[in-house]
Amino acid sequence: MKKVFISISFIFAAAVSSCLFAQTPAGAGAPPGAGDRNLAGDDIKTRSIEMERMKQESERTEAALFAPINKDISSKFPQIKEDFEGIQMADAAIIKAYSSGKTIDYHAISVFADEISKKSKRLDSNLFALPGDKKDDKTDAVKPDKVRPVRDLIVDLDNAIGDFVSSKIFANIKVIEPSVAIKTRTDLLKVLHLSEELSVSAKEQK
Repeated sequence: MKKVFISISFIFAAAVSSCLFAQTPAGAGAPPGAGDRNLAGDDIKTRSIEMERMKQESERTEAALFAPINKDISSKFPQIKEDFEGIQMADAAIIKAYSSGKTIDYHAISVFADEISKKSKRLDSNLFALPGDKKDDKTDAVKPDKVRPVRDLIVDLDNAIGDFVSSKIFANIKVIEPSVAIKTRTDLLKVLHLSEELSVSAKEQK
């Protein structure tokens, strides 16, 4: 809403400025070349407004294809809350299994990683309304050419979960901007893929 208001203000200012130029005799009270500078300024503002409009339109189109919000999201809130909290608890359990104790509990890490993967998939289904075939394309099991070390994956997964749970989408679920929807699903898919990769890596260590 704020961006729209600013854009309208720019347009209004440009329109008023044009009227003033039309009513003021050429050269009256203005140094030579001043009119050209004002016209150039209006042209820059107009291009800026058009670029912002195009950016917003592009984000709306991308969001509609990649991260359309589920219209029944309110009814899914209990599951969303359960999974939202669940992936954080599983993440904490993974860190504990890796850092506490005399030996690393790779079995526990793989179990909790699988749990995060499962909850991430349900979050994706509850938050976003993509056709089943497209959603499957986005969430296929990870099969990396080379499995990365467990430690590196734990760090990356913890950071990805932090990004996802801090999404503005959870602050106001009734008003979601396209850019927020896109970033939220991007972060969620990163959580999903990293959890799957971590599960594979931990199982190889067992």
